[in-house]
Amino acid sequence: MEMQHPVLKRTAKVVHGKNDKLAIQYMGQEVTLEGAAAKLFDKMLPFLDGNTGIGGIAERISESPKRLQSLTQQLGKTGVLGFKDADNGERITGEQFYEIHRTYVNDWLQPIYDHPFWERVVTGKATRAQVLGFAFEKYHYIEGAFEHMAIAAANATPEMMPHLARHFIEEYNHGDIYRKGLQSLFPNDLILRAQPLPSTRALVNFLSESAARNSFGYYAGNELLQMTENTGEDTDNDSINDFYDAMRKHYPYTDKVIDAFIAHTNADQKLGHENVFLEMCQSIPPLTRTEVDDALNIVRSMAEHLYLFMDGIDTFYARFPTIPRAPCDLLSE
Repeated sequence: MEMQHPVLKRTAKVVHGKNDKLAIQYMGQEVTLEGAAAKLFDKMLPFLDGNTGIGGIAERISESPKRLQSLTQQLGKTGVLGFKDADNGERITGEQFYEIHRTYVNDWLQPIYDHPFWERVVTGKATRAQVLGFAFEKYHYIEGAFEHMAIAAANATPEMMPHLARHFIEEYNHGDIYRKGLQSLFPNDLILRAQPLPSTRALVNFLSESAARNSFGYYAGNELLQMTENTGEDTDNDSINDFYDAMRKHYPYTDKVIDAFIAHTNADQKLGHENVFLEMCQSIPPLTRTEVDDALNIVRSMAEHLYLFMDGIDTFYARFPTIPRAPCDLLSE
């Protein structure tokens, strides 16, 4: 019993209600406890960090280990609790990880899809600076691919090397596609001198950091970014097309820029990028629990960086309408 170290999932949220009720919200579901079960869980909550076994928690809160074991097992079945040492060396296949990844990513992407920036553009309420700022930051993000993809290929495991090297070769110059669209509005030398927002740079830097440390976790995170465009689902593709149609309608000067966005998506799809991650998962050795946790933590952090990327565009360009951002020099304020 002491070998089981229960841990509340990192993204789970505990909401206390009235009359000894509480709810645990996680991955779109809600687990409700009331009465004695709610009181017991509330006493356990400070120790659900994966560092204390069932017996140790029971001793600290003066409760029966059997009661704790029963409650944690039931919560474990719902998915809100995990057990750090419960796998006993058990591994999962890459294909099993792929399915887990899909489940988590669909939930973690929801705040990005719900970001108010999209509605502002669709309804025509976004400013010219916000719209063009979005185009420039997408360019900076895509242009940064040659950095982290090169690092990923250089630090890849033998199983990952063929996939990452191929993807680097195919993707490293895709920033030129976006630059061509921007050239319809700005001189080429001005585009090349433009500086990304710190939030955009943070996203590229996190990709580079992950690529140097964990080549599989890096691409698991990169796949989250790919899924925002190359979904392979007709309904999602329709949503993207509807967004571009609304952008053309309200901001007709972005016509060539949108053509570049679509050209990049089509280029990725022709290269089969929507299937690259599945192919990787099918080729890697089975993963330990530690490897799974590390990869999913990278993916989760990637979603948080992507949200900050959107926030940076939305808030900065609403306040500072100068497009593009020029580098600092001795005459800068």
